[in-house]
Order: sequence, then structure tokens, then C-alpha cells
Amino acid sequence: MAPSKSSQELVLNTLLFAEETRPSSRLSATLTELIDVMDIAMWELDCEYRVIGFNRKAKEIYGESALGKFCYQAAAGIDGICEDCPAQQVFAGQPNGRSERSRRRVDGEIIYIDHIATPVKDANGDITGVLVLIIDITRHKLQEQELIFHRNDFERKVIERTRELEESQERYRQLYEESKKSEALYLSLLNAAADAIAITSFDGLVRYVNPSFTRLFGWPLEELAERLLPFSMGFESDPNSREFGLLMVEGQPILHLLTKRPTREGALLDVSLSVARYEDHLGKPAGVIFSYRDLTESKALELQLYRAQKFEALGTMAGGIAHDFNNLLMGIQGSASLMLMDLQKGGPAFNPEKLNNIEKYVKQGGDLTRQLLTLAKGNRSEVKAVDLNVLLTRCAALFGQSRRDIVIENRLQKAIWPVEVDAGQIEQVLLNLFVNAAHAMPGGGELLLCTENVLLDRQVTALHKRSAGRYVKMTVTDNGCGIDPHILEQIFDPFFTTKGQDQGTGLGLATAYSIINNHGGIIQAGNAPEGGARFTLLLPIFEGRVGRERGVVEEFLQGTETILLVDDDAMILHLTREMLQRLGYTILSAPSGEEALHLYGEHQGGIDLVILDMIMPRMGGAELLRRLTAIDGSLKVLLCSGYNFSDDAVEGLDQVRRDFIQKPFTLQLLSTKIRQLLDA
Repeated sequence: MAPSKSSQELVLNTLLFAEETRPSSRLSATLTELIDVMDIAMWELDCEYRVIGFNRKAKEIYGESALGKFCYQAAAGIDGICEDCPAQQVFAGQPNGRSERSRRRVDGEIIYIDHIATPVKDANGDITGVLVLIIDITRHKLQEQELIFHRNDFERKVIERTRELEESQERYRQLYEESKKSEALYLSLLNAAADAIAITSFDGLVRYVNPSFTRLFGWPLEELAERLLPFSMGFESDPNSREFGLLMVEGQPILHLLTKRPTREGALLDVSLSVARYEDHLGKPAGVIFSYRDLTESKALELQLYRAQKFEALGTMAGGIAHDFNNLLMGIQGSASLMLMDLQKGGPAFNPEKLNNIEKYVKQGGDLTRQLLTLAKGNRSEVKAVDLNVLLTRCAALFGQSRRDIVIENRLQKAIWPVEVDAGQIEQVLLNLFVNAAHAMPGGGELLLCTENVLLDRQVTALHKRSAGRYVKMTVTDNGCGIDPHILEQIFDPFFTTKGQDQGTGLGLATAYSIINNHGGIIQAGNAPEGGARFTLLLPIFEGRVGRERGVVEEFLQGTETILLVDDDAMILHLTREMLQRLGYTILSAPSGEEALHLYGEHQGGIDLVILDMIMPRMGGAELLRRLTAIDGSLKVLLCSGYNFSDDAVEGLDQVRRDFIQKPFTLQLLSTKIRQLLDA
């Protein structure tokens, strides 16, 4: 992740001061290492526009051969100075120069570059050349239209950030004027950095943290000096860890590692961590520089994009789901109509076959509703061990109900290894892939779903920066038009889409990539040998066992206890009351939270169980639960709702005397839940 432009200008001004004062080789090396860690390209030109030096990032863009060439030859392939050349602006007397234009990388890719130039002066103040920052702004160019909606808020933040950086720069200038030593210049640069920076010795003891570190995490230098960093979950705090040892021995920097780190108050922040080793004046490893970038705001935006894409995919399936619900309603209506006709003709009032059909259709509708609620729920992380065969089969069945013109074939390996994932997020990935396949087969087609246990060696996983070992492999293959090989490298980019206008945001595959990456897995796109697109998912296995849900007793369990039933829906209240009375229970019913409190007060001590609907007007189920348990903390409560678990319901289930049942439910399931609570 590249720094903001204001940060880049600040770094450039700092480099200018370093050039004016001719810092020691040790300081120059340290500044170069810091620029490399920040992933910024830079080269130096003499007064004839000839490239006399560049860093690693600039070498990646223009190649080794750029050294010694004129800048306009190396960058633009022309024989004269470019229009609006930033270096020319500096040589003409301006304090700095800047321009934006497209360039061709050494590998042939066309990118957009923001050039920022500033003079290099000798001890007499004469200009001897220029330093040019070469900033890749391709991603910003491509996303410019999509992000315009957020422009006002972004501009406000840029103004605030610019003000902060200008204030930091002014503080740095004051520090610089007070100090003539290169050490002070080095520390001033770190103090002015917007990212949180910590410097430790080779044995992990803190030598320095900058003000941004204190603002972000809360610890000042006085508390951390000569101690280990207070991140018990990170390798920074353990100089004996493998990662710390490799960094000190091999010197390989770590760039943009997405992780979490705690603050002094206990909050857990999403950060991008970059790490580099620094050396002493003899070239020997002396310590480590840690740079932390706060990703809180970007993570929040990413979450919004996830939600937008999820509902886009659900919207694509809405027509098919509505068709399936209508089929279920038709089955219920038809069975009821035939029974009424039999009654009118004097036939039997009881028809077991038609009643069983009605109950079957209701169960299918309830299952379909629960799957939709699972996909549409919030993004609260629920990581647990999962059998991917079960998850894949369930998700495919839901999609198949919305697209009956697509034949789905499952080839699932038996005894598949378990994985530890957020099932809702993996279902979202699969739904994205299914919807993409459907777009490639507008007239219907075939979808092949496979699972397999695989063992990946380091040669394969190193390409994706993953550990070798056991993985579960899932493939989704369609027989559509396939993927154009020219777009394979872009297919997981945000907002990239081959669909027409108003047919998609281009977030589906980007979301899938992000979810699989966050699970430590690998996702690949390609074409099957027999034609059609093929997506491959690889997820690391979970070493434990997958838990199995407890089954429902297929009988009516009866009782004689007293139950308080609370539901604002008159039909549900009447029907559930009759069901419970048939089971032998004494029922007190209330259509509101207020009346339920009144009834409970009248019969306090005589109520054995409360069955409580969570969604009610005025006094909701959560509020009523809090008031009832304040009266009797040992009260047994069965919560129910047509929705999935809400946060309030989850909080209510934290105690052993609570349980939850989702509507619609059968009399067998209801009787089982009641006896489990009453007999506990």
C-alpha cells in the first residue's frame, strides 16, 4: 500500500534537507531503507537530465538499463525533454516540480505515474541536480469514478491529514533548526511520519517509538524504553521467534503484512505491518524498524463493500427464490383445497397424506428461509470447524432452487478433512461463483462441484505466500464461454467487470479473493480443458473434529407444567397456545410485553417456563427478558423468532436456562425444546 501524496511530499522535503547537509553514509543508507519500506520509487538526475542513481522500486519500474540514460529516454522513449517536465521546472527556478502522465514499465505494462521533483544543492547552495519521486497512481486512476461518491468525506480527511502533516513538518523544521547532527535529522524524520514506527535493538528491546506510535497505540517512549514491545500476539515481542531470527539473519524485509495489534486500552486494531532490518556503520545487523499503518477506516469501507456485493448477489437470485416459494405455497394451497372439497362432498375430514404434504411444504419453506437469513446476516465473524461437503451441498441446493435451468453435479470426496472457517463468508464466496457461472450460461447449462483432500508442497504454496501442508480443494466448473486469458490477471481486481452497465459492480470476485485470503487460503481462476470457467479454492485444514448437531426426537413430548406464552401476532399466539394445550401444559398467553409482565406478577412462582417472541412493538423481547430475569434470575426462557439469531438473542443464550427456536417450527421440535429446558 503506497503512502498518501502528502506523506510522499513530506518524505521528499526531508530527503532534500538530508541532501543539503550531506548526511553521513550511515544516515543515507538508513533513509534509503526507510524509503524502500514505504514502497516509493525515486531516482536522481544531474543537470543534463541524466539518471545517476535510483532505488529498488525505480529499478522495478524502468529496469537496470535506465542508469546513465537521459530520463526522457528511460521513462518515455523520446529524444527530448517531456512537456511539463518536473525537473525542468526546478532548473527554471521553481522550488519543486510536479507532473502526471502515463508510462510503460520495463515489463510492458502501462501505468500512471505522479512525478515530484525537488532540487539537490551543494554546500554553496548551487543546484547540482534533482531528486524525483516516482509514484504509481494507476490504482487511484482506475478507481476514481467509483470513489467519487465518497469524495466529500475523503476531501475533509485529506485536509485534516494535510494539516496534521504540515504541523508535523513544521515541528520537524523546528527540530532541524535546533540540531546540526545527523542523528537529530534522522529522529526528526521519524517524529514527522504519519505511520506508527518503533525501532528495537537486535535483541528486541525498544530504542525508540515515534509520536504516531504513541497516538495510535497509547504507549509513550518512557514506558517502553529498553523493554520488549507490548504485543504479546506478535513476533516483535519475541526475539527468539523464528520470524525475528530470519529477519536478523537474512535481512529480508516484510512488506504490508495484514495483522492485528492491541492498544494500551485493550482495543484490537487492524494494521499493515512493514518490517526492515537496519545496520550499524560497519554494516552489521543492529536492530529492526517496525512500521504500522492503521487500517481501521479502510476495513470499515471494505465491510461496506462486502455487504453491498452480498445483497447484489442475493438480488440476482431473488426471482428464482420467489418462484420456489410460490411453488411451495401452491402445494400448501392445493392440499388444503382438496381437503375442503372432500369435506363439502361429505368425505373424510382427516386425510393423512395431504396433511403430511402441507407439513413437508412448510418445512421446505422454513429451510429455504433459514438459508437466505444465513446469507443475508451481518458480518459478525463466526469461525468454527466446518465440513465443506455439507456447506457446499447446502449452498448449491439453495442456488439450484433459483436456477432450475442449470444442472448441478456434485463429486465430493468422502471423509473430507475439516476446515476452520466463517461458514457465512465461505457461502458468500460460493454464491458469487455460482452467480458468475449463471451469467456465463444465460440459457442454462451444467455446473460441476468437486472436493478433494490434497497435500501441497512448498513449491506450490510459496507462490502464494502460504505454508506447505494439507488443504481441502474445492473446484467450481461451468460449461459456459470460459474466461478470456487476457483478463485473468485482472479478474480479482475490485470493480473489474466484463458485464454491461447496471449489471454488476465488479465486486464479487474481489470479495471472494479477500475472504479466501483472510482465511489463509488460495483462490485461482482459469479455464477447464473441456471448456468453460473453473475456479479453484484451497483452504488449510483444521486438526480437530467437526461437531455434529443434536437431532430432534420424532415424537410429541408432553408435560403438565405452566407456561407463559408471549407473541404479538394473534394467529401465532392462538395456534401455539392450542399446540401446547394439546401437549398437556397449562398456558397463560400475553399479546404484549407489558401484559406479560402483569401476568408474571400475578402468577409469580407458579410459572415454570416463558416462551418469548423476540420481535414485538413497544416493549421488545430483549427488554422483556431483561425485566423478567431481574425479577427471577433462575427463570427458564425459550426465545423464538422468524429471524436468525440477533445480538440480543445471542446475549440471552449465554445462560444455561435459555434456548432458541426459529419459526416456523414443528410440534415435535417445540415439545423437544420445552422438555430439554424443563428437565435440565
